[in-house]
Amino acid sequence: MKSSIRLGRVFGIPISLHLTFILFVAFLGMVYAFQGGAKAAITGVSFILALFLSVTLHELGHSLVARRFGIKVRGIVLLPIGGVSQMEEMPRKPSQEFLVAVAGPATSIVLGLLLGGASLLLYGPEATFKTTLTGGLFLPNIARVNLLLAIFNLLPGFPMDGGRIFRSALARGMSFERATVIAAAVGRVFAIGLGLVGLFTNIWLVFIAVFIYFGASAEANQVKIRSALHDVPVTRVMATAFETLDPDDRLGTAVEHAYRGIQEDFPVVLDGKLVGVLMKQDILAALHEYGPGALVGRVMRREFTTVTTDQTLEQVYGAIQACRCTSLPVLEAGRVVGVVTLEALGRYLAYAGAGSGAGGT
Repeated sequence: MKSSIRLGRVFGIPISLHLTFILFVAFLGMVYAFQGGAKAAITGVSFILALFLSVTLHELGHSLVARRFGIKVRGIVLLPIGGVSQMEEMPRKPSQEFLVAVAGPATSIVLGLLLGGASLLLYGPEATFKTTLTGGLFLPNIARVNLLLAIFNLLPGFPMDGGRIFRSALARGMSFERATVIAAAVGRVFAIGLGLVGLFTNIWLVFIAVFIYFGASAEANQVKIRSALHDVPVTRVMATAFETLDPDDRLGTAVEHAYRGIQEDFPVVLDGKLVGVLMKQDILAALHEYGPGALVGRVMRREFTTVTTDQTLEQVYGAIQACRCTSLPVLEAGRVVGVVTLEALGRYLAYAGAGSGAGGT
């Protein structure tokens, strides 16, 4: 996510804080300070940070198991409502999705039991099993929160872990797409119920319900898109008539191509080898800062994503989402042979969805 701050890497997985999380913690710190002074603020913020450390470990459980199945994990982002593991995709094999989904709650349960055991040794059963989450001792409270986190995530509210476990069970007897539609519908019903409960008990549940409702809808839409793009070769929609730039070309050359509507993103090639890409947003920013006389090599991206002619549109779609770009160069034997754009993917989906035969063979 663009509006996030990178904290570092754990097992090679980037961990980031969304800016809203920082504002959220600062707001709670002020509330605690207003209610109980500096000591209350320090204690309250420390508990929130410990809670989100637990959430990070929960998400790491998902991410590490997903990586074992060859799924690329772009990172973990901490939000005020919890954490999000940014994976290229969830595995379509029901057994693999089950293991990825259950890994998070299992991590929380193990962590809760370990912290609970430590609390028993240090404070005894009375303090450890005290039911309140307000006041009391730090260690038993954070142990209980981890167990509650696991229980809550196991509820069948797709796209939460329980919803994914539910989908993996459904997918054993039907298509992955049909299982997703059912799991998403159950998730939306669960979200509505949770929201109604929140209106009369805790407004925070309403925010979580909204997240679940739209998350379930988004997941169903993503699966629908990926299903339509599954097994369709990139050569089906890639543009083979395209312009390339040389690092010694001027930005004005790219602008002239853009004026004529040829394209707005450009592969940069030197001696037949792809050495960079120049995106529309790079051109606009560089024009403002340097003017049209600047060299392409000065402003091009030297780190970029490519796809190859043997990949599918589903893989292209995932790659475009991961790099947050609007087009990708297509390579064959190391040479640029085409360009595939997000617009082309959308056009294919529109025609395929209309039943015009665009999805045929």
